[in-house]
Amino acid sequence: MIYKVIMGTLETRTSVHVGSGKGNELTDALIHCDADGRPVIPGTAIAGALRALLTRLAPRLSGTACRALAQTPDERKLSCSCPVCRLFGDVNPSDTEGITSAASRLLVFNARPLSGTMPLTWIRDGVGIERASGVAARAGAVKFDLEVLPPGVKFELRMELRGASEEDEQLLAAGLAEWKAERLWIGGRAARGLGFVALHHLEFRELRLGQPAQLMHYLRSDQPWERAAPVQDWLMARCEAIRSKAEKSWHGSDDRGDTGRELPKAAARSWITLRGTLQTEGGVLMNDSLTAMVSGFDHAPLLSRLSEWEQPVLGGAGIRGILRSHAERLARTLAARRAANREDFLRRCPACDPNARSRVKNQYLYLESCDSLLRKIESGPGTADGYLDSLCLACRLFGSPRRGSRLIVEDAPFFSTPDQPEPQYKMMDFLAIDRFTGGGVNGLKFDALVLWRPAFKLRLHLENPEDWELGWLALVLRDLADGWLTVGFGRAKGFGRVRLTEWEATFGYLSEDDAPRGLEELGLSVERSGVYKTVQVSPGTTGWKDVARNWVRAFHKEVENFVRPEVLVLQKDHDFDHLEKLYRYNEIL
Repeated sequence: MIYKVIMGTLETRTSVHVGSGKGNELTDALIHCDADGRPVIPGTAIAGALRALLTRLAPRLSGTACRALAQTPDERKLSCSCPVCRLFGDVNPSDTEGITSAASRLLVFNARPLSGTMPLTWIRDGVGIERASGVAARAGAVKFDLEVLPPGVKFELRMELRGASEEDEQLLAAGLAEWKAERLWIGGRAARGLGFVALHHLEFRELRLGQPAQLMHYLRSDQPWERAAPVQDWLMARCEAIRSKAEKSWHGSDDRGDTGRELPKAAARSWITLRGTLQTEGGVLMNDSLTAMVSGFDHAPLLSRLSEWEQPVLGGAGIRGILRSHAERLARTLAARRAANREDFLRRCPACDPNARSRVKNQYLYLESCDSLLRKIESGPGTADGYLDSLCLACRLFGSPRRGSRLIVEDAPFFSTPDQPEPQYKMMDFLAIDRFTGGGVNGLKFDALVLWRPAFKLRLHLENPEDWELGWLALVLRDLADGWLTVGFGRAKGFGRVRLTEWEATFGYLSEDDAPRGLEELGLSVERSGVYKTVQVSPGTTGWKDVARNWVRAFHKEVENFVRPEVLVLQKDHDFDHLEKLYRYNEIL
């Protein structure tokens, strides 16, 4: 018998929120802490992130999909014996005769801070944005805050394997290899900037209990992993083994597993990670209530750590908001070109209205929010792919309250440049003007600490991108590079104009058939990252614009073919009744 343990270090790269499900008078959501009040990352959060990753990878690496990805609700309730359920325990355990349900072979322990000091936490504010107007939404109590851990906090990772087979180790190694390749997000609001965690110093150790000395150490010690011997090249060897077996099954396959059934859409195929620099052209107005309270200003920028003015941060939620708002406007504009009238436009509009909700079953509103729509569809018969097809295009790419997003937009930290190695701040006063008298309005005087021409490091990650999604993002990022978008507030006053510069896109895919269309024509050198093959595209890559144009054409076609579910009731008083003033129907722009 062999005692097997995996050790490593988890380091937060952005702010992280692993909620406890509780709040207090200071914040709506507290982070998880132990009995001594020290922040910890629960083993359930770590195991959940790892299991979710391997559930998507296993259908491609082992050929068997977990029932958690099944099409119908009845199938998802059945017991499962897939490789992921053998490693983590059956997703639906049962003691029915003939069922092989078993407990988890992988034990994941709480990750505790490495240093002896207690990490300092602080409060992050959040607010929902109204899609049509671009201002803070007032409906649905969308103002909130939460407690977060700062970047740079290190935690001790420990997992133990009990009775695991060689196949279990190979599957586990595939997931850990992805984590080492900086594709790990833990906790809440990961798609909106939080939760990016790096894995360092990964070791697989063994203690052979067949030897008397090592057995006695295991029985007497409270920390037997300290005497366990590291196994050299364990991660690389296991990853190569599972990938070589998967590649043999991919040759001549048609996206079907060992069972002969078509693999689910959620199965891992490819991803894209885009890195770039957001260079602002002037002042940037941001507001973090905690920083403002400490500094004494009415408005102050968000910082990576409290009082560390050398490290301002552009929140991922804010970046994501401007990307989604602009993407929806582009999609609506294309839909308006093909619409014959107002009703035809509302039927074909590729972006829903988050405030359009109806509680009447089997009755749908024009532009009804996908959240409300899914509540009705999930209560009746249907398949998982049917749910996805019921979403508008914007919610398919950016996510909705009832279906998570595949697009992750991380917090963008300050980026030092030769022209500006450190952030520069300017103190500015503002005063509201009375429209009738032309003088100042009493009580509307405020000041702000303005960031002057900062640069930020941008990182986006999209799982399983479709060609039309890549085309849509390409249009948005093109406008971002041309300076059409703004960040923060005060854009009417000239603040927040930003450009995307010095970008680089990394495409990862499991097999050549999974690569985005046209990518192989560029003749790029292929590298290995985790279990994926990767290629890199930059502005200087020859021919990439032609490939991007094909993706844009796919987006145009997707918008042209999109039709909302059948509408039985028309809501007259929603925020999109003024669309005739914004879009000219049946007119070629």
